[in-house]
Amino acid sequence: MLKLALNLFRAFFISNVMSNYPSFLSKNDLILVISPSGVVDKEEVLKGARLLEKAGFKVEFSLNAFNAHFKFGAKHQERLADLQFALDHKIAKAIYCARGGFGITHIIDELNWSQFKQNPKWIIGFSDITALLHTTYLNGFPSLHASVLQGLPRLSGDYQNKLIESLSGNISGLNATSTFNKSGKASGQLIGGNLSLLVHQIGTQTELDYRNKILFIEEVAEPLYHIDRMMLQLKRAGKLENLVGLVVGQFSNLTEDKSIYGQSVEEVILAHCEGYDFPIGFNFHIGHGEVNVALFHGAEVELVVENGVAKLTYG
Repeated sequence: MLKLALNLFRAFFISNVMSNYPSFLSKNDLILVISPSGVVDKEEVLKGARLLEKAGFKVEFSLNAFNAHFKFGAKHQERLADLQFALDHKIAKAIYCARGGFGITHIIDELNWSQFKQNPKWIIGFSDITALLHTTYLNGFPSLHASVLQGLPRLSGDYQNKLIESLSGNISGLNATSTFNKSGKASGQLIGGNLSLLVHQIGTQTELDYRNKILFIEEVAEPLYHIDRMMLQLKRAGKLENLVGLVVGQFSNLTEDKSIYGQSVEEVILAHCEGYDFPIGFNFHIGHGEVNVALFHGAEVELVVENGVAKLTYG
């Protein structure tokens, strides 16, 4: 009876979480493309848009999507206006960020989410867009941590297809193998993103509660001492001690290696997690690479790590 009651509770809980999911996309649904952070490569964005159109979706660009203001996709108020327009849109089913880079945190606190809550839609992106995914989560909705549109043509063909299929709700779990994996089993909501952005949210309106969560992290083009410092910041801020699991994605194009710093990135992460009993899975295909797998940020997941293999599955 107890097992039956627990199963019924779990089903009820998942159904309530799923009820907050925006509608998955069907053919001819509209995707809005915005550039809320860095300046974009127009040709690559257009290539990405053609892939979406080939899959049967309609694509429209925000007014300032191809503007440029120094390093930014447009002036702060122009990017804010485009993002607010997209959040408020009554027909679109998804908002696809053209690029990460830097800039979303300049405008993130000025957004009004009231219309979005009436017409929720999938927000898609990663890297700097991590802050937007967090804000979406804090407003009660999941989002899609996946390649920005500019990066979609650069993914290998299978991963392009998997990302596009995820827009229709067709998404599966992930497996990863590493000698650094730490065994264990955990269930909880999946949150996370780019490590730099996670650290930058601490003490702000978009800071997340990490308690009882499964955290995923990825990073690009950082020296190992930056990784060390950021992991230490998470630890000192109390973000690691109440996790139930950790999923480590790609740490690509690092500007230091173990011969310089004395530790590998895996060893740095394990050192800061020493003393905690949650499972850790390394080498997941999440991040700045040609095999960036889409994840539902905010979804209920299970992480099982045993015999060097980590498996992440949706609840």
